[in-house]
Amino acid sequence: MESTQSTIAAKKINHSYGMALIIVTAILTCLGLLAIYAASAMKGAEQFGDPYLFIRKQSIVACVGFVSILFLQFIPLKLIDKLALPSLVLSLFLLALIFIPGAYLKVGGASRWLGVSGLRFQTSELAKVALVLFLAKNLSRYSCNVQRMGLGVISNIFIFSCFAFLMMMQPDFGSTVLLGGITFLMLYISGLSKKLILSSFFIALIGLAGAIAAAPYRLKRLLSFLDPWSEVSGGGFQIIQSYLGFQNGGLLGVGLGESRQKLFFLPEAHTDFILSVIGEELGLLGVSLVCGLYFLLVWLGFKIAAKQKNMFYSLIGYGFTCLIGLQSALNMGVVMGILPTKGIPLPFVSHGSSSLIVFLTIIGILARLDRAGTLKGANSPHVFV
Repeated sequence: MESTQSTIAAKKINHSYGMALIIVTAILTCLGLLAIYAASAMKGAEQFGDPYLFIRKQSIVACVGFVSILFLQFIPLKLIDKLALPSLVLSLFLLALIFIPGAYLKVGGASRWLGVSGLRFQTSELAKVALVLFLAKNLSRYSCNVQRMGLGVISNIFIFSCFAFLMMMQPDFGSTVLLGGITFLMLYISGLSKKLILSSFFIALIGLAGAIAAAPYRLKRLLSFLDPWSEVSGGGFQIIQSYLGFQNGGLLGVGLGESRQKLFFLPEAHTDFILSVIGEELGLLGVSLVCGLYFLLVWLGFKIAAKQKNMFYSLIGYGFTCLIGLQSALNMGVVMGILPTKGIPLPFVSHGSSSLIVFLTIIGILARLDRAGTLKGANSPHVFV
């Protein structure tokens, strides 16, 4: 009797990860909406005559995203399997439109958005989902062997290279680095040998060096990162303003809506550098809360991935969780001056319709995996758990 009750309790705990994941996501999204309004109200009023412009757009997308989470709980998991290859083809096709003049909207010197009927979508966001689904599909094949440099490794690297080439044409160096990290992590989770890990690391370093050398502005950004104070009014301006935001916030912050750096001092205050606004208004405690929520989100995602007995679904869980964790870490690293400045939004918090709808969809898929998952099977990767 006691054994049966223990089993029932264990199953309830196992199937509560998805609900906890959605709750944590909702908290982060609501916190993001507050931060976006605080950071963008004046910009909206000054430039567009509407202080609620950015928060209204983000709120609508958030509502659509949470409806999609609910919808995803009722779809058959086999549908995700069937969408792996079509999503890959669609994503590569949309990225390839960069070669058609006028197909992409150019904003801030980069052509990263497709515009349809007044709506804009950043194709690199879809590419993140498509790559994870493809890698999970390919790496879960019984014929795939990542222990040696064969088709199992080369095919995955080739697909990543296709994504990387097309995104660098936009150019989108940050998303390229992110997808490279996801590819490496999923190969590692699947059992990539230590020898190949070291080889891949050095090849990646050579590729990064080549990409930096090919574009002088990237080298300039790197030098500004190493010594931002040498270019106070140039490449170092944005990160210095971010530093000042964190410094002004101290331990408890200056109060919600009271940030001074958002008053046209800190560029992209409501998008890529929104964590700096949170740090100024809510202080170290507010930033610690955000970091803790992301840590919890990643932990829950790994738990969901670990309990899948099907390797394909397990790799999807690990891949999407690594995507959330790595992109969050990259954004925080940039905002805090640990990494060179790149345009990478903070998932669920930064303003951006494409990013929010894609990451909420990812949460919906993870929650669906939790509902369908059983205790971990023998063929399930378990590197992180």
